[in-house]
Amino acid sequence: MKTTIEMPDDLFRKAKAVAALRGQSMKDLITQLLTREIGAPLAPTASARKKAADAFSQELEALATQVCNKWKTGLSATDAVREQRRG
Repeated sequence: MKTTIEMPDDLFRKAKAVAALRGQSMKDLITQLLTREIGAPLAPTASARKKAADAFSQELEALATQVCNKWKTGLSATDAVREQRRG
């Protein structure tokens, strides 16, 4: 939902600076602060979902590399599974 909030200029500048230092948008900062104040559950933001997906992707890539490094044949894990299914 969209809404308009009026606040003193000085408070706005400080809030904008805090958001920037945290790498957040004003929307994310205000949502986080209101959620903490009133105790409502916080839905993950798009940027938080992207960070989580990127972290998962990096972890998955690291695991795939470990599997390939320990694989006993000269084949990649995918090729080995394909060969096994053919045989």
